[in-house]
Amino acid sequence: MSERKGIAGMFVEQGVRLAGKAAKAVLDDPRGQEVVAAAVGAAQRGKKRIEAVQERVLRAVGLPAKADYQEVVRQMARLKRKIRDLSRQVETDEDSSVDGDDRDAS
Repeated sequence: MSERKGIAGMFVEQGVRLAGKAAKAVLDDPRGQEVVAAAVGAAQRGKKRIEAVQERVLRAVGLPAKADYQEVVRQMARLKRKIRDLSRQVETDEDSSVDGDDRDAS
C-alpha cells in the first residue's frame, strides 16, 4: 500500500505522526501546558482587539458592525415568534368561528 501513496504521501503520513508525538510531548509537560494556555489566551485577546478595531473602523465609515447585524437577527427572531403566535391565534379564531357557523346552520 505504501507504494501506491508515493513518496509524498509517505512524507505527509510520517510528518503527521511526528507532529502528533511532538504535540503529545508538549501537552504532557506542565510547562508545555502553560505555554499552550498562554498562547490561546494571547490569541483570544488579539481577536478581541481586532474585533474592537474593526467595529470602530466600520462605524467611522458609516457601515453597520457585527453588533448591528446581531441586533437585526434578534429582532427578526422576535418577529418570527410574533407571526407564529398571531398565526396560531388566527387559526384558533377561524376554527371557533367555523364551529359556530356549523351550530348556527343546525
